[in-house]
Amino acid sequence: MGELVVKPWRRGGKYRLYVNRAGDRGEAVAWYDCLTGEVHHLVDGYAEAALAKIKEWAGANGTVKPVPSPKGATPSTPIRPSASVPGLSPLTSEDDLALNAPGAALLDMARAKEREHSRLVRFASRLTGGSLVPEPIRVGLEGERVVGAALRHLPGPNWHVVHGVQWATGADIDHVVVGPSGVFTVNAKHHVDASIWVGDVMLRVNGGSTDYLRNSLSEARRTAKLLRRWCGTDIPVQPVLAVVGAHSIKVDAKALPVLVLDGSQIADVLVKAPAVLSPGQIASTFAVVRHRQVWLSAARKSSP
Repeated sequence: MGELVVKPWRRGGKYRLYVNRAGDRGEAVAWYDCLTGEVHHLVDGYAEAALAKIKEWAGANGTVKPVPSPKGATPSTPIRPSASVPGLSPLTSEDDLALNAPGAALLDMARAKEREHSRLVRFASRLTGGSLVPEPIRVGLEGERVVGAALRHLPGPNWHVVHGVQWATGADIDHVVVGPSGVFTVNAKHHVDASIWVGDVMLRVNGGSTDYLRNSLSEARRTAKLLRRWCGTDIPVQPVLAVVGAHSIKVDAKALPVLVLDGSQIADVLVKAPAVLSPGQIASTFAVVRHRQVWLSAARKSSP
C-alpha cells in the first residue's frame, strides 16, 4: 500500500478532506465530509489507513467534526465488476462530478464568451456594470443555481446530487439526483413570470410550443441505458423539468412521463416519491453517477 496524502477541498459551501494516493494525479481512496462527519470509502483495502490520515489531519487542524471510528463510517460501496459490468477506474478529484457547482457547464460557457473580447472591453464592461455574456446563458445559469440551491434541502445521507453532467458530445444534464426513489435527471428551465401549460405530449411557455418534454424523456432514457450497462441492472430513472420563476404552471396531462414542477419545491416533491432503491443500491449507483468517465464512455455506444 503506497503513501496517502490528505487534500482539503472547499467549494459551493462544501468542505471535504480527500485522501489520495501520493503523486500529482494520485486517485482518491476516501473522502471525509467536514460538515457532516461522514466518511466515504472509494477503494477497498484503504479504510483503516484513510481514517488514520483523516484523524491525523483533523488533530493537527482542529477545524472539522470528530472523525468516526470504522464502525460508524458511511461507506460509498464500489460497484462490483462482473463479466458484463465494466469496472470503474479509481476516482480522482478531476473525475468526481460531485465537486461540480450548480450551473457548472453554463458558467464555463459564460467565461468562454467573456474571453472572446479583449481585456480592455472586459474591463470597460465591469466598470459600467454591463455583461458580455448573452442573456440566454445568464438566465439559464440563474435557473440552474436556484434549482441547485433547492436540491441542497434533500435529507442525507441517502440523497446525492451532481450538477453539470456532461456527455462526450458536450451536451449536459443540469442535475442528476440519486436517492431512495431512484435516479432523477433534472432539467432546469428559467421563465420569469411566464404561464406554463403542460399536456400529454407538449409543454407550452406563454402559448409557444417547446421540445422540453421530448428532450427530457430522451435524456432520461439515455441515462437509464448507461446505468444499466455500468450497474448491471435496471435503475429507475425519472425525467424532471424544474421550472423557475414562472407565474403559473398548469398540468392538464393524464399520464405524463415527465415530472413538471416548481423548481424551488423540487426537494419536497422528490422525497415524497416511493422508495425503490436500498441504501446499498443508492451507494453503488451514486459511485457510477459521480464518475465523469462513465458519462464520457457513452460516446462509444449508440444512442437509444
